[in-house]
Amino acid sequence: MKQFFLIDGFAFLYRAYYAFPEMKNAEGMNVNAVYGFFRMMLKRFVKKPDFFVIAWDSQEKTFRHQQHEEYKANRKKMEDDFKNQIPLIHQIIEELGIPFLAVPGYEADDILASLIWKYKKESDVSLYLYSADKDLKQVLDENVFIVDPVKDSLYQKKDFITEFWFNPIHIVDYLALLGDAADNIKGVNGIGEKKALSLVQQFQTVENMYEHLDDMEETVANILRNQKEIALFSKSMIQLMDVDLGQIVLEDLKFSLDYEKFISVLWNKYSFVSLEKLLLEMKKEAEKPQQLGLF
Repeated sequence: MKQFFLIDGFAFLYRAYYAFPEMKNAEGMNVNAVYGFFRMMLKRFVKKPDFFVIAWDSQEKTFRHQQHEEYKANRKKMEDDFKNQIPLIHQIIEELGIPFLAVPGYEADDILASLIWKYKKESDVSLYLYSADKDLKQVLDENVFIVDPVKDSLYQKKDFITEFWFNPIHIVDYLALLGDAADNIKGVNGIGEKKALSLVQQFQTVENMYEHLDDMEETVANILRNQKEIALFSKSMIQLMDVDLGQIVLEDLKFSLDYEKFISVLWNKYSFVSLEKLLLEMKKEAEKPQQLGLF
């Protein structure tokens, strides 16, 4: 079975910036996020994925921002020290030949979901999504797994069903009721986690809930009735979009680690000498027979 790793780029960037101490290069620029990002990528590469892609959020306003001015408005502004490292990270990714995708107007989550919907039909490919974003649980399937970027632990469709007792696609309906504070999406006031869980287990979709208000207790029905527009709008903001990825084919995302190039770029050109040991260990590991299972 071939392995396809899909990476939420900014999720790794944020973790790298806040997890690694300040690290100055010869020009006096802090490069802790650069170092941390590629160190984390190398740990993914050692698993020898057949296909690999890093998805980036659009630098322009997204379609969700156009629909809702307050979308993600509660998030802390990116520090200049962090922002200044991003162009260098993009430059090194291109130098190393690592596949990446960004589509104007769309978020990385939409790109990742679109790739999964497109390629999960391949009978000989397992897709591993590296993200901690709960919205992305909607793409879980028999051959689609979520990997925690920190713990490197595997989360499967069966794990989701055991936890929620409904199919992963309906996480959008659950979150539409609860809202998403991280993205500044309101949700339905008066519906808590327990009630949201119960409603989705019984009715599956928000739309179906409004078809069966008479089958609910009066208090809950009135809450939903009075906030119908909010519930439906919240769902539309949380539901991932199918992005037009143009003529891209799976072979475009084929990846084979060129150790000499990585050593030349990361070690020699950018002086990340502390990656020497990891790169040499990876090169030695690459000479061993490939494992049958990655997780």
